[in-house]
Amino acid sequence: MFTRMLTLLLCSMIAAAPVSAKNKKKQDKAKTETPAPKQSDYDKLLGKKHEVADGMVKLHKIDGKLYFEFPQLLFNREMLLGSVISETSDNLTGVPGSKSYVPLHICFTRTDRNVQIRVINSENYTLGVAGNILRALDRNNTPTIFRNFKIEACNADSTAVVFDVTDLFVGHVKELSPFSYLGVYGGSGSSTLSESFRKELSSLGEIKSFADNLTVKSTLSYTYSVTHPETKQKIVDNKPFTALMTRTLVLLDETPYRPRLTDSRMSVFPTGKYLYSDREQRVKAVYLANRWRLEPSDPEAWKRGERVTPLKPIVFYVDPDFPESWKPAIYEGVTQWNELFEKIGFKEAVQARPYPEDDPEFDPDNIKYSCLRYAPVPIANAMGPSWVDPRSGEIINASVYVFHDVIKMLNRMLFVQTAQADERVRRVQIPDEVILDGLRYVLAHEVGHCLGFMHNMSASAVIPVDSLRSPSFTRKYGTTTSIMDYARFNYVAQPGDVERGVKLTPPRFGIYDAYAVKWLYMPLPEARTPEEEYEITSRWITEASADSVYRYGKQQFGSIVDPKSQTEDLGNDAVAASEYGIRNLRYILANLDRWYAEGDDDYTCRSDMYSNIINQYVTYIGHVYANIGGIYLNERMEGDPVQAVVCVPREKQRRALQFILGELKQLQWLDNEALLKKVSILGSPRSAVREALIRAVVNAPAKQTLSINAQLAGTKAYTPEDCYRDVSDFVWEPTRRNRPLTEDEMAIQREFLKVAAAQAGLKEYAGGGSSSSTFALTASGSNGLDGWLSGDDPDTEHVGFTRPEAGSPVEELSGFGAPKFQYFTKKSLAMTYYDDILQIRDLLRRRVASASGQTRMHYRYLLYNLDKALDK
Repeated sequence: MFTRMLTLLLCSMIAAAPVSAKNKKKQDKAKTETPAPKQSDYDKLLGKKHEVADGMVKLHKIDGKLYFEFPQLLFNREMLLGSVISETSDNLTGVPGSKSYVPLHICFTRTDRNVQIRVINSENYTLGVAGNILRALDRNNTPTIFRNFKIEACNADSTAVVFDVTDLFVGHVKELSPFSYLGVYGGSGSSTLSESFRKELSSLGEIKSFADNLTVKSTLSYTYSVTHPETKQKIVDNKPFTALMTRTLVLLDETPYRPRLTDSRMSVFPTGKYLYSDREQRVKAVYLANRWRLEPSDPEAWKRGERVTPLKPIVFYVDPDFPESWKPAIYEGVTQWNELFEKIGFKEAVQARPYPEDDPEFDPDNIKYSCLRYAPVPIANAMGPSWVDPRSGEIINASVYVFHDVIKMLNRMLFVQTAQADERVRRVQIPDEVILDGLRYVLAHEVGHCLGFMHNMSASAVIPVDSLRSPSFTRKYGTTTSIMDYARFNYVAQPGDVERGVKLTPPRFGIYDAYAVKWLYMPLPEARTPEEEYEITSRWITEASADSVYRYGKQQFGSIVDPKSQTEDLGNDAVAASEYGIRNLRYILANLDRWYAEGDDDYTCRSDMYSNIINQYVTYIGHVYANIGGIYLNERMEGDPVQAVVCVPREKQRRALQFILGELKQLQWLDNEALLKKVSILGSPRSAVREALIRAVVNAPAKQTLSINAQLAGTKAYTPEDCYRDVSDFVWEPTRRNRPLTEDEMAIQREFLKVAAAQAGLKEYAGGGSSSSTFALTASGSNGLDGWLSGDDPDTEHVGFTRPEAGSPVEELSGFGAPKFQYFTKKSLAMTYYDDILQIRDLLRRRVASASGQTRMHYRYLLYNLDKALDK
């Protein structure tokens, strides 16, 4: 025992003894050689001081690069990625506030070493679809890989991965291009514009990240060229260009807003989808109505009939850079929509607010915010495009772009349409009280698009023309039943009508507008599914369609098929309305020089307005011309008390033709000789219009729609042969009566034979009217005038109508598919034209000897060309 204790004591003494210098050195060396903890990839990459934005995704901006620290929880969550122009060096390529055509519908996925951005296919409607079909759809619609990124690090607890996304934000991405489809030259990848990205002149800018979205700004530099689509000559050649872009990533709700199904009878923008179902023996097209998420904040109070605020109001933020005098009209153009929402139980549903100064999250270029943007660009227009959640049609963003020359457009319209009746507009500078009320109307129209409403071009056609001169009617109803129509100002009103109380402006809202707001936004809590909702809303349309006030008329482009759905027209009788309008134009042109004498020293305004008067005249003629061969089209479902297709009656077509032929005899007023001597170089508007009109009427018998109309109407038809005979009789009536011809009559006969010879296949016929290639007839609206003046017609199947929202799976024409005219054969009139030409030659041979002066010379010239062409 003692020995053991002694041993322990000695060991402890040895242990406590001082360490020798040599041993201490060894121990110190051992300490210094202990390896330091290994630095993580995360710290290596992001360890030094740099800019960070923390939110749904943590953003790291370091050494000119951008890294996403992307949470694992967000993989496979659906998002929208969009792009907005914040600043630009060239606003002809797109104005600040302009967005990419549609945002990319994406999700982020990952493998062991990489992260992918995938574009989601949203074309299929899968609500209520389950089992085999849903699994098959998933296999057949795997999201497309759009970008691939290498994972460079994980955070400390492996809840997020880090990858470099610099090239997505500082690189050329066609879908997010600064060359906007709203620009003058068209968007990136268009046939006329080519761009070259300058990476060395591009850089990363401000970064922000919030709870459900993030924004990244970047300066992108390019050179670009623009080629003329016809001549192929360079309009712009390698022009330097720089834009500050804001790209936004928005997280979509996990549960989409319940969609409201729509159909072709409603003037509502659709999001089209395919339905695959074992209940259907075909793939069915389904349309979701584009609309905001509007839900009552107090459902029980709303059910009791009380007006309540929505859970989430529709808010438009107003650009502070609008001209100060415009702002009251801008705000009112937004908030006046509450008048209609109040009728369905909502108060303050639509709001206009100034840009907030104390909200760090607000950015007008973030696609979370809808704005009214001022664009100092010489474009006479405004527009209101929107972006939607492609899963449901819920509107996510809708902004209005107001180009500065919208005021110029209003000035022109007010003058040429109302100067005969309103003394206030008979001047170069129209008073603010008039012009700003017009601006309010334009803004309300564009906000209507932002709320989901398409144009309803038949809204004005239900109003009797005489009612447009009624003080009581116009004060109550204005010029149309919908502000989503292109029914501008009351050109039917005559001098003295304002003093009687006739109103010259469109209504704040029409009867149809109230109906459309109810249809799109009335909550239906009793319905459990979109299909149950549709049973109710479809019944609303059926019940309303018996009254033409509640029918929807699609916008048409190119040649007009349905004359009741035209732009810039008024009333239910194009001939009567145009007679009033032309009478007014004569009065306006006769007084133009006197009314514009003050403030137009260089005659620029008079010259421009002279051309506007001519174009307005052509617009009126176009409204009438569409009735020749016209076919009324009504969207119809089984059980609706309306006919889908109705031919314009024979006598109405003939009256339209006779009206235009009558105008050919009285065009002298178009040449205001006193004014033409003062304004810039102008020839004879009368001659140019005369040539265009005779070309149109001679081509009228060959209109495609006239052949279709004749086949539909049967024995009651106004046939192409009938139409041709009316035109020919009019043209050659003075020759048959053997009287001297006027200058107009000779010009009409020359142009008639030029067109008729071409229709008959006489390619060698060289005679004809004078060429007016320097005269461009462009109407104030899209009335297909370029088409009818050149004799163009739609093909046998499709008619030009409004294009739908991107992604519509059916016809890429109109909101819900264009009407088809199938199994109709266009009747050839070559024999009719040829036979008439032979008879005309015989008539000329009989008359040439007895004619004298200019008439004889004219007949000889016609005979020379006819003999030459017919003897070939």
